[in-house]
This record gives sequence, C-alpha cells and structure tokens, in this order.
Amino acid sequence: MKHISRAIIFASVVGMVAPVIALGSFHEQLKEQTTEKREKIQQERKELKQKIEEKRDALKERTTAAKQEFEVKRTAARGQAQAEVKKLREDFKGKTEARKAEMKKKFGEVRSQRIEQFFAKMTEKFENAIDRLNSMAEKIQARIDAAVANGKDMTKAKADLAVAQTKIDEAEKGLADAKTKYAELGASTDAKKKFAEVKTLVQGVEQKVKDAHAALVRAIANMKGMGTGMTTP
Repeated sequence: MKHISRAIIFASVVGMVAPVIALGSFHEQLKEQTTEKREKIQQERKELKQKIEEKRDALKERTTAAKQEFEVKRTAARGQAQAEVKKLREDFKGKTEARKAEMKKKFGEVRSQRIEQFFAKMTEKFENAIDRLNSMAEKIQARIDAAVANGKDMTKAKADLAVAQTKIDEAEKGLADAKTKYAELGASTDAKKKFAEVKTLVQGVEQKVKDAHAALVRAIANMKGMGTGMTTP
C-alpha cells in the first residue's frame, strides 16, 4: 500500500510539474525566436543603411565629377573668351593709323586727332575697368569654391557672381560694338548719326560696368562671415 501511495503521489507531482516545465520551455523558445527576429531586423537595418550610404557616396562622386567637368569647361570657355577679347583689342589698336587717315579726311587733322584721343582714352578706361572686374570675379569664384568645399551655403553669392559675369560679358561686347561703329565713322556719310550710335553704345558699356561692380559687391557681402577673407572693394 505504501508503495502504491508513493507512486500515486509521484505521479501527481509529475502531473503538476509537467505543465510548468512545458511553459518554461515555451518561454525559452519564444525568447530565442524574439532574439532571432531582433538580430534579423538589426541585420536588415544595417544592410539598408549600408546600401543608402553606398548610393549617397555614388551620387556624391557623380556630382563631384559633374562639377569638376563643368569647372573645366567654364575655365576653358572663359580663357577662350579672354583670348578673343585680347585679339579684338590688339586689332583695334593695330588699325589706329588707317583709322586716323580716314578721320583726317572727314574732319580735318586737328579735330580727327582730338576725337581719336578722346575715344582711345575712353576705351582704355573701360578696358582697364573690365579687366579689374574679371580679376575680382575670378578671386570671388575661387573663394566661393573653397567655401562650398567646406560645406558653406554660397547660393546667394553664386547668383550675384553669375549676374556680374553676365554684365561683364555684355560690357565687353558693348565696347567691341562701339569700336566697330567708331571705325566706321570716317567712311560714314552721316558722321553725326554714327557718332550718336557710338555714344549710346559707350553709355551702355558704362552702365554694364557699374551693374557688374554692384553685383560683385553684393557677392562679397553675401560671403562675409563665411571665412572667405574677401573685403568690399
């Protein structure tokens, strides 16, 4: 009887403990599954982050390459434009004597000499002004590039510089047109009208030079506080 009672008690105890053991095993499995899911999610996040960084790096490389290509083309175009301007200036000066001869026939020696001296002085003045503006624009561009490389936002300065460069180009073209009109003065049947055209073109050049200078000043003002080292001229 005692043996039977012990067996019954043991069986009862086992029957009571078994659910607890099973529950503990279930919790362990659940814990393992949760850990696996967490690790899987972390791994997926890590892989996604890596892909995003790789795409960002690739985009940055393409953007940098595009910028460098643009800078090379812009520098080449600017160099070509400056070379053409230099040639036009030399051609104009080289034809001075022929121009004087035509002007002398038209206006007489004294008057033609005064007109030539006045126009030569005026063109030299504008050429020097345009050269200074170009030099200033190049320095500003270099400072902007350096600031952008350091993570600075130079949007406003870039816009002002673009306006200035456009005005400088327009001033140079206007001056070239004025020279062309002036060269035609001696052979013109209506010298008064031709000279009025020259005067209008010259006034346009003067305004473009002023506009370009103002835009460069604005660009410098927008660069202040950016560690560019630029001062208002």
